[in-house]
Amino acid sequence: MRYLVYGIVYIVAYLGAGALLAEYALARTLVANAMLTALPAGVCAVVLRRRHDWEGTQRMFWVAFAAGLAMWCIGEVGFTITTLTGKRSWVQWHTMFSLCGGIGPVVALLARPYLGPRKSAAWATGIDLISYAMLLGFVFAYFIMVPSVVPASGQEPQTTLLVLVQLQRFVLAAGLVWSVWLSRRTAWRDTFTRLAVGASIGFALRFITSGAIARGGYHEGSVYDLAWIVPFGCYLWAALEAPRSSAEPEPALSSSGWRSPVISALPAFLIPLVGFGLLRVQPIGEAGDSVRLLLTTLATVAGLGVLTLRLSLQSGELQRSDARVRMMAAATEQTADLILITRSNGIVDHANDACVHALGYTRGELAGMMLPELLERGFEGSVDRIGAEVRQTGIWRGTLVHRRKDGSTFPASSTVVALRGPDGRVTHFVGVQRDITEELHLRDQLVHSERLSAVGELVAGVAHEINNPLQTIIGCVELMIEDQRPAGQLRDLELVRQEATRAGQIVRNLLAFVRRSSPDRAPADLNQIARATAQVREHHLRQSNIALQLELQPAPLSVTINRDEIQQIVVNLLLNAEHAIGDRPGTITLRTEAGDRTHKLMVIDTGPGVSPELRGRVFEPFFTTKEVGQGTGLGLSIALGIARSHGGSLDLCPTAQGACFALTLPALAPAATAAAEAAPARALAPAVPVNPAAAGRHALVVDDEAPIRALLARMLATRDYAVSEAGSLAEVRTVGALRRFDLVLCDVRLADGNGADCLRHLRQTQPGIDRRFVFMTGDIAALEDPAGDIANLPVLAKPFTGSDLDRVLGGVAVTA
Repeated sequence: MRYLVYGIVYIVAYLGAGALLAEYALARTLVANAMLTALPAGVCAVVLRRRHDWEGTQRMFWVAFAAGLAMWCIGEVGFTITTLTGKRSWVQWHTMFSLCGGIGPVVALLARPYLGPRKSAAWATGIDLISYAMLLGFVFAYFIMVPSVVPASGQEPQTTLLVLVQLQRFVLAAGLVWSVWLSRRTAWRDTFTRLAVGASIGFALRFITSGAIARGGYHEGSVYDLAWIVPFGCYLWAALEAPRSSAEPEPALSSSGWRSPVISALPAFLIPLVGFGLLRVQPIGEAGDSVRLLLTTLATVAGLGVLTLRLSLQSGELQRSDARVRMMAAATEQTADLILITRSNGIVDHANDACVHALGYTRGELAGMMLPELLERGFEGSVDRIGAEVRQTGIWRGTLVHRRKDGSTFPASSTVVALRGPDGRVTHFVGVQRDITEELHLRDQLVHSERLSAVGELVAGVAHEINNPLQTIIGCVELMIEDQRPAGQLRDLELVRQEATRAGQIVRNLLAFVRRSSPDRAPADLNQIARATAQVREHHLRQSNIALQLELQPAPLSVTINRDEIQQIVVNLLLNAEHAIGDRPGTITLRTEAGDRTHKLMVIDTGPGVSPELRGRVFEPFFTTKEVGQGTGLGLSIALGIARSHGGSLDLCPTAQGACFALTLPALAPAATAAAEAAPARALAPAVPVNPAAAGRHALVVDDEAPIRALLARMLATRDYAVSEAGSLAEVRTVGALRRFDLVLCDVRLADGNGADCLRHLRQTQPGIDRRFVFMTGDIAALEDPAGDIANLPVLAKPFTGSDLDRVLGGVAVTA
């Protein structure tokens, strides 16, 4: 709206200036022509200022447009000079510049900026613009300039000039209106609408102005000049508001390939056809025809030169396009992605090497097959749905399940796009797909790992809760045994203590397995690991009618390992053996063998064994013989990686029946074994059986469960300790200030803190308390020591027996 107001103000100012200067012809001419020239000059200034806003053919459009208006400005200046000097004439040197001013906007339409920047087509488009500018310039020179220089019958060709100008304006207006229709779905619609409105109004007004010129009634500063003011004002508006090149996508060209050469060649054929043909049809005399002949010859040679340049450029573009096509074809064939191209009716047209290999068909077999034939049953109906979505939105992404020639299937992440012809109709569908079988396996494994992690945390919490009742049971049973019960009751009590101790060991084995292992490695006994793992699985195997046999070496087999990782290997091998035996009765044997440099642990089952064709694949990631949902195929590959990281190996050994997997680990040197056995054990105090004379000694028992505190108080009382109890860290602060303690038994977990906090507090009031402090826990891994200030303190692992307590008390008595 503001531009419309500006235009009205400008017109009023122009007409007002013309009316005020009506009595001063020269001043009116000077002011009117200056105001007329200001508008096209403004368009040129805007294009110069905004030239970096456009790229490719869009910049070429505005450059051609501005070049034409610049030439019109030169012609208008020349017309003003001839008027001021008293040599006014419509057909002089400046006429050619004014006419060329109209040529610029006309030929600029060939750039078609609404198709996008099209940087690669800019040079070819520029040559086309030059060709048609040359053609129109030749026509004006042929019909206007030559007759004016060599007049026929002594008359100026003013009538021809007016007709050609009006014809030129009609071509411009019609071309701009057609461009509005072509750009209706682009950002350039409003720009062409403004240009078309200005050109159409100028075309209509020029009839009135041309009549006034023919009658001799035209003068500057009158309403007749609206034939120039209105178009130039609209052109300025369009240039100011034209969209930037970067603000719109560049669509594919829809024109056919043969049109560009034909359009480029047309001026080169029309120039000699018009020039030589009219010499006989409309002669203007020997002198004029000679000039016309020379002009036609020169223009023809120039046209052929421009055409040759255009064809050379076209040939280079074709060669580059052909090289790019070959490069893209090579990339398509070599890529690991599956590329499948079908016609619009679903018939396979092309498949790259990866797709042919994945589907198992030959190219000849794929040619002519329908896409639904390559999909798993149940996915055939999605073909029509995918096609409809691609036609509507241009792209579809999702997952399809393909069926191979042998009947097997695989999931593929798919992207489908459409190829369209010049008429906009879909001719082909291009599907780019990627086999995601391994990704899905990995995702399932990650989900499985997260579930195991959650189960591990649950087991850790449950184990802590189970160990406390087990501790109470074992402690009470031992107190009852110490009361000299009858022989029959003693046997029952011993049985209860034995089974409770066994349950506690199973809990500890579970904790050792589910706890996240640290990267640290320490000496361990391979026999003990086999024994502990067997205790975890023994009951379940017995329920499955599978016997578990242990054939372990009598002497310890010392190895330096991460205990949790090696136990994970053994559990995986036991689970695989159990699955191999299935529902049949069978036997699994855990056997250890000693060697000079290596120790070996073998898991042998009586299942059907591994077939020869599968023996080389059992350690491959994601390879499994289990049903879908029964396994991930990662167990043996992970176990192999753990074994190799320890400097060992995991092998499938030949056996007469079933399968035999052997884990081999480097043996620990005898000197290192002796040093490891002599090192203090954090989990258990030194086994120094003593019977301390503890009379007069005072002990503090810290535990948040009253039954545990009461039990330990009774057990310590029988060992001649006076006992104080505390159920929280706050109670420790109160009790610790009253007396010196000769022994502190503290649970790792408290309601308002932990055992480490309790130790740090007592250090402030009980000098040397570290030598008399003992931790109690059902989960040794829960005893965290980030500061390293509680290392080597004794720990009682719940549930513990009276003998375990005596060993701890002996260690305290020795160090106190």
